[in-house]
Amino acid sequence: MRTTHGEVLTLGQLDEAAAAVENINNKLNLPFAFAVVQEKTPFGYLFPELQDPDSLLPESTKTRDALINLGITMSESNDNPSLASATPAAYTYFGQFVDHDITMEAASNDITRLNDPNLKPLSPEIIQDRIKNTRSPTLDLDSVYSQDAPRDGARLVLGKVSPFQDRPPGKDDFNDLPRKPRSVDPRIDREALIGDGRNDENLIIAQLHVAFLRAHNAIVDQGKTFDEARKLLRQHYQWIVIHDLLKRIADPQIVNKALTGGAGAWHFEPPADALFMPFEFSVAGYRFGHSMIRNRYDFNLNFSKENGATLGQLFTFTAFSGQLADFDTLPENWIIEWKNFLDEGRNQARRVDTRLVEPLFALQSIGKPMPDEARLAVRNLLRGYMLRIPTGQTVADALGLRAMTAAEIEEVAESVSPEQLAAVHESGFSERTPLWYYILA
Repeated sequence: MRTTHGEVLTLGQLDEAAAAVENINNKLNLPFAFAVVQEKTPFGYLFPELQDPDSLLPESTKTRDALINLGITMSESNDNPSLASATPAAYTYFGQFVDHDITMEAASNDITRLNDPNLKPLSPEIIQDRIKNTRSPTLDLDSVYSQDAPRDGARLVLGKVSPFQDRPPGKDDFNDLPRKPRSVDPRIDREALIGDGRNDENLIIAQLHVAFLRAHNAIVDQGKTFDEARKLLRQHYQWIVIHDLLKRIADPQIVNKALTGGAGAWHFEPPADALFMPFEFSVAGYRFGHSMIRNRYDFNLNFSKENGATLGQLFTFTAFSGQLADFDTLPENWIIEWKNFLDEGRNQARRVDTRLVEPLFALQSIGKPMPDEARLAVRNLLRGYMLRIPTGQTVADALGLRAMTAAEIEEVAESVSPEQLAAVHESGFSERTPLWYYILA
């Protein structure tokens, strides 16, 4: 079952789909088993003591309207080189891959909607009882190894690209995700057979998922069994997350301190039998990557420099978002050249700040423009408010860090635009700052 941008996935939909798929598995003798989701796991708060009115944004329609106004000012049309960071662009999408591997919220439509003009924070009881994580938060590559992924013995099945022209050099036929055939039902038309459909949301993350499938098969080709290859790839993946990704996006000294332990090294220490995904991380902290996205990439020899691939094209050449531009599978001229996205490549991630590239404000659902409440920056801010995320200043205090002053917050906003400065100042967000915006600042 495919969802579209801005569509709220409900627990009812998940349970209905899981029951239907279980029925299919019981009736059919297929070469692989379908699955919908892993067992639901809990969310929780890293700092439950901050669930008091002084630590949260004020509860009012004025706050809701001010968050929408702030989100709208976070659009940035300019993508010039001065906004680039030292981080290769591949890490933007590897970070997204990790996010999809460890967190996916399932919420009921009957709780509330972000476009409700009277939107207010959910009660702690509703959040605890009804907001669940349908991913395993243990870096176990369940998006790759879920039973949705078809197997051929010990190997994982890959999809073949469609013949077209100008295939990048050194690339073979098997550089697409495995897919269902065409269907008149747009929800399953050429749908990717992978553990998390969001990994077919844009072409870079889809090609990254292909890379993991190919990596598994390369290990099998060395004589390993399926289980041995899965274990080895998981270990490599976990090492990359800790020693490569984290040390590029965080201070390496902080990462090393967490690894070696000691007093003050950890703030997240759930019981071994009660692991949960912190809301402060999934709803705010880890969403810094949205600001790293560029609006154009030097993708391969066919789409480079001034003719680089636009963000819109990267959505178009997936089935999840763009019906593959009406090809049966990915056309061969759109196979990625990873050398452009890694160290010494041509694409750098944008630096983390309080603006997102303009195409992220124009995401569409089945060809229809989205309202402000569904656009990415606005949605992030409203979801933080709805899920009772404490302010940046109170989280900084809880971490034992010096909180940014109101003047420092406003200086950041002013560097973006007069409109963002006004949105921050007039709402009081410079003193009680939404955690996602605070982290970007």
